[in-house]
Amino acid sequence: MRIFSKHLLVYLGTIIISFVFLGLVLTQAMRGFLTDQRASELTSLARRVSMSMENFTALGGVRNLHLLAQELSNIHSYTDATIIIIDSNYNVMISHGLPPGSFPQIDAFEEIAPVMRGEVVAVFGTSHHPILEPLLFAGYPFWVGGEVAGAALVGFSMAELETAIGEMYRITMIALLITGAFTFILIYTSSRSISRPLRQINDAAKVIADGDLEKRIPVHGKDEVAELAKQFNKMAESLGDQEKKRNAFIANISHDIRSPLTSMKGFLIAINDGIIPPSEQPYYINIVLDESERLIKLANDILDLNRLQEMEITLGKTDFDIVSLVRQTILGFSRLALDKKIMITSHFAHPEDFVSADEDKIRRVLYNLIDNALKFTEADGEIIVETTITKEKVEISISDNGSGMTEEEKKYIFDRFYKGDSSRGKDKMGSGIGLSIVKAFIRAHGEDLWVESSLESGSVFYFTLPLAN
Repeated sequence: MRIFSKHLLVYLGTIIISFVFLGLVLTQAMRGFLTDQRASELTSLARRVSMSMENFTALGGVRNLHLLAQELSNIHSYTDATIIIIDSNYNVMISHGLPPGSFPQIDAFEEIAPVMRGEVVAVFGTSHHPILEPLLFAGYPFWVGGEVAGAALVGFSMAELETAIGEMYRITMIALLITGAFTFILIYTSSRSISRPLRQINDAAKVIADGDLEKRIPVHGKDEVAELAKQFNKMAESLGDQEKKRNAFIANISHDIRSPLTSMKGFLIAINDGIIPPSEQPYYINIVLDESERLIKLANDILDLNRLQEMEITLGKTDFDIVSLVRQTILGFSRLALDKKIMITSHFAHPEDFVSADEDKIRRVLYNLIDNALKFTEADGEIIVETTITKEKVEISISDNGSGMTEEEKKYIFDRFYKGDSSRGKDKMGSGIGLSIVKAFIRAHGEDLWVESSLESGSVFYFTLPLAN
């Protein structure tokens, strides 16, 4: 079942149950309200009739019953209420609203008996007499000489009350149906507005899974679904960028592999064919060895990158002197720096600073960063390696006065498939993945790595390590 159907059914089910429950509650509430209101009116009317009975009895007893009957007839005509006057023996003395000769006496029914004890009653009819059954009546005692002499029973037809309740019920149902219709339209529209973008996201995901990374979803509104569509588009764009970088990376790697292989093959063929005299062969053999070193380094970088993608980095932390490690690494580049006429200088916060880290991986970080600085620094340039102490950490910086980077290059310099175009022609020994390895190693230590650079002003790479306790 589609999410639209589920969403619609759940909402409609909830609304229908709520409306039915609300209708029942309103009906019962209206019934109770009207009944209580009518019972209150009847009790007041019964009290009035009872007082009239007491007054006329006090004035002349039986001789004034016709006057009482006349007043009760007027009350009946005005209120359309059924009026029955009974004495203490439940004999009907006067009645209005009942068929003539209906019954001369009312038995001491359970519902009426309390009135002869001086209580006021308000009840629905009685199952003991069919004439009283459809009535809502109130009973009010009247007193003569300090004793209960009888009671006034006043009732309204329940048929009229049920008609009024039925009319209110009908109006309520019509209102609920109209509200339900509008609610259905709103729910249908809302469900569509949610399910449509989700369906578009699902269709787009299928297209992207098939290889079309250019697919995008139109974004409307600012709700969570719109935010999901926006993030999906960002993900698709990121995948597209990664694919472009990967293709460019493969093209660069292919070029970096083909160039030394072509060079090596040419020199070896020339040596084998005797084109290069024996006296010059050692020179060209050294070139072949340099090219083979380049290929080995490239292969190692690719293998390292693959390992970083497939598994978490395991650290073997020890306490070691970072100053000593920096000096050793710089010393390893002394010949290359001399050949390129580049000066490498160092400035240390202290003669010794011990850090807690994986020494082999930090050696690799320093090697890659200094190697990277050498690639982009021209002859007679300078590279400075410096340490400073900040908040129980050592901050190591490697700066150069090379060509620098644009803001766009700085965004992607640590991406695993990125290799700036400026690397072409500077130093063909670069694979373009050394900085991504540096980033992975530093992040594995839970530390920061960042770069500051601008065109023609060089670059400065920074990273931090925690001081040993």
